[in-house]
Amino acid sequence: MDGTVGTRRLTRLETSSAGPGWSHARGLRSRRVVAATTATERSAPRLPLVPDAGGHHTRLAVAVWVAVVAVALTWGTWVVASGGVALRAAPLYGRWRWHPGWGLVPAVLAGAFVVACGPAVARRVPWRLVPPLAGLAAVGWTLALAVADGWSAVSAPLTTRHEYEPFAARIDGLGEFLRQFTERSADFPIHVQGHPPGPLVLAWLLDRAGLGGAGWLAAVAIAGWGAAVAAALVAVRALAGDRIARRAAPALVVLPAAVWAGTSLDALFAGLAAAGLALATMAAVRASVGLALAAGFLLGVALLFSYGATLVVAVAAVVITRAGRTDRTARPSGVLAPFAVGVLLPLGGAGMIAGFWWIEGLQATGHAYWSGIGGQRPAGYLTLVGNPAALALAAGPAVAVGLAAALTAADRWARLLPGAVLGAVAVANVSQMSRGEVERIWLPFVPWLALAAPGDRRGWLAAQAGLALLLQAALASAW
Repeated sequence: MDGTVGTRRLTRLETSSAGPGWSHARGLRSRRVVAATTATERSAPRLPLVPDAGGHHTRLAVAVWVAVVAVALTWGTWVVASGGVALRAAPLYGRWRWHPGWGLVPAVLAGAFVVACGPAVARRVPWRLVPPLAGLAAVGWTLALAVADGWSAVSAPLTTRHEYEPFAARIDGLGEFLRQFTERSADFPIHVQGHPPGPLVLAWLLDRAGLGGAGWLAAVAIAGWGAAVAAALVAVRALAGDRIARRAAPALVVLPAAVWAGTSLDALFAGLAAAGLALATMAAVRASVGLALAAGFLLGVALLFSYGATLVVAVAAVVITRAGRTDRTARPSGVLAPFAVGVLLPLGGAGMIAGFWWIEGLQATGHAYWSGIGGQRPAGYLTLVGNPAALALAAGPAVAVGLAAALTAADRWARLLPGAVLGAVAVANVSQMSRGEVERIWLPFVPWLALAAPGDRRGWLAAQAGLALLLQAALASAW
């Protein structure tokens, strides 16, 4: 039932039963009813997102998930893996090498604990504890997977010649470097070329603060992944209610994407983008100009770390536009305008103060990408099945099941965030700016898709954790 319609009915019932001496109190009471009913409608439990196990949507989603992964693995193994484009485990980056060991035991125990206790904990603890507990649990799960090959495996991927930290340690004057960043980008390591200067500036600042080395950068990245999980839960509760958020929480903890989140700075990008999108969602629900400005500013900062955050900004704009319409007293433009100003502030500041103009950087990155590996990788394979399969493996089958149910469910608020992010993934795929390695590059999208997952079902949680353990044991990757 629409919150405004419900409010009007309740107001008429109360005023019709009041006597003539209640005229002043009636007005005050009506305004309170309006506010209370709107809030209640927003946070009330919604219709189930996920059908019964064995239902039509479940069977179809599992069949599609298996088919996409199977076709991508078969096609990739026979055609792409030997093509010299660093996709020897196509559709994933790296190569297949079975290497289980005792190092996986902590991850097995952590996964088993979440499967056994996660749904009950998410149901019973006070809400204020759910996001931080889920975030911390996600950090623990990610770290347990990352250390399966030894503690050095956590930071080693961030020390190669392609990464930020070794390059940042050689920079003397940051100001002059930033002013020449776009002009000289062709001479930089591949990951520095592919991003705005934000990650490099962070690595430089950590080094100058006495926190140099890849270990500190890895800690920041893993913390970013935990923040992404917590922020996604806060956002979906604001839109769809308490029960939807609690149900999703355990599924966000044991995402297979943690295999890459533990050793890649893309996990930090996910945290920044998620915090901005969560603030944008709350700004829309509350019609808050201050929150909208803060959300835009944080997403503007995220754009200085990753060009891909552009799609998260677009998702935030969609959420503001759609969610803002639930409040008939506020116009979405009243929140969208300060949000846009907030996005432009850090971008304009980077240009005027540091000399880095974001659009010029994006153009230079595009040129470098197409003249390098991006122009060599098979577009047809990656667009049709490769990228979708890599995302399917990072998200897991439970997310596919949840999305199939959410996108056909009656509750539009429960499906708004996963649906909008799925649309952003489709745009990213057809843009051809991510030919391969999307299991890492698309990490910022995964927690939002997982909001639809049936995290209250131990069978699906076990499937998620099992897939993550299998990937960790079978894939030798740079991340």
